Amino acid sequence: MAKFLAGQRLRLTLPLTAIALVLSACGNDDEVNRGSIVTDTAITTLTKSQIDAAMTAAGASVLTGAAKCDVTLREVVYNTAGPDGKMYQVSSAVLVPGGTGCAGPYSVVSYNRGTEVVKARTMASATDPETGLLMGMLAAQGYVVVATDYLGFAKSNHEYHPYLHAESQASTTIDAVIAANAVLSKLGVGTSGKYFLTGYSQGGHASMATQKVLEASPALGVKVTAAGHMSGPYNLSGAFVAGLSFLPSGTGGSTVFTPYLTGGYQKIYRNLYSATTDLYKAPYATGIENLLPGTLSFNQLFTTGKLPVALGDLLTPKAIGDVSDTNSGLRKALDANTLLGWKPAAPVLLCGGSKDPVVLFAVNTTVSAQSITSLGGTVSVVDVDPFVPAGTPLDSYHGTAVPPLCLKSVRDFFNTK
Repeated sequence: MAKFLAGQRLRLTLPLTAIALVLSACGNDDEVNRGSIVTDTAITTLTKSQIDAAMTAAGASVLTGAAKCDVTLREVVYNTAGPDGKMYQVSSAVLVPGGTGCAGPYSVVSYNRGTEVVKARTMASATDPETGLLMGMLAAQGYVVVATDYLGFAKSNHEYHPYLHAESQASTTIDAVIAANAVLSKLGVGTSGKYFLTGYSQGGHASMATQKVLEASPALGVKVTAAGHMSGPYNLSGAFVAGLSFLPSGTGGSTVFTPYLTGGYQKIYRNLYSATTDLYKAPYATGIENLLPGTLSFNQLFTTGKLPVALGDLLTPKAIGDVSDTNSGLRKALDANTLLGWKPAAPVLLCGGSKDPVVLFAVNTTVSAQSITSLGGTVSVVDVDPFVPAGTPLDSYHGTAVPPLCLKSVRDFFNTK
């Protein structure tokens, strides 16, 4: 995080309840404040009955419970720093509870979404399933929810998405909360002073990275009350090494995740390869570093032949060797974004499913918990696998079955803090 904080006047001494969070850049004259608002737009307001109906239709009402609040969905476009230290715009969703019987002040939850490959997708959409789940599970229960679209998506003017890059994920998340609190202040919405972090899959990695940065930077003045990280690749290097044992098939989705990661890391670190053919076989190497995110869905990446299903059909021997070679540019980048070896100050819950074929539970959740415990940190682990419906296909396990179960566990954890 050093490059993002260098040259900044970090005078965030007021708590979230003051709603006065501003990061001021003091570099070039043309720089703008991090977290400053570009646009703030009310998208829609859903009543409690509408939210209940939507959760029932989605089969999630047994987990979310009845809505206690109406929820207004807002799109906030804000300024943040990119990996190069320059300022860019990013869009986000802010879910604001309200209505009869739902008086504040409200606690704030920062949520980071899972991997997305379609560049146009935004969380500031009432029809987005993930946003809908956040409405029912958190916002309708009295939490303000802030969900960034990340750099490179929706209304962001950043040219690419720095996938699984811990520093920029944290910076973007923190600035989303700064912008959201300015919006809440304008609206006269009071907050309780409690600030929670959560995220799923890529978002679990992002939320843990954000917690690590905030707790290492007390000058920011943002104290994390608790965090619930879900199915994230916290042990990033370990996950890639473990994935080699699944060749030639690879772990679920690995033919997408791997070039997604290397494409961004090459732009940031500039030392992963001399040419994409160093890591990827023909015909996939052509155009692969700029393939993601784009206009194609996950399945379309396979059906159009842009990517193979089996990881062994994609990786060159050099790529396989570079994952294990601690001196390679690829492995150094993985190590730099691995989130082990730190002690959280706030209590942490790690949630996932032990049969997850995408983000391996034993390699990531278990190892991360062991790392935190060994350093004297407080961590709880929840395995939701016993609650996954019998017969759930493995290709639906990570993306469909686990998220609502883990989010329910995280909400219950937050409710005790």
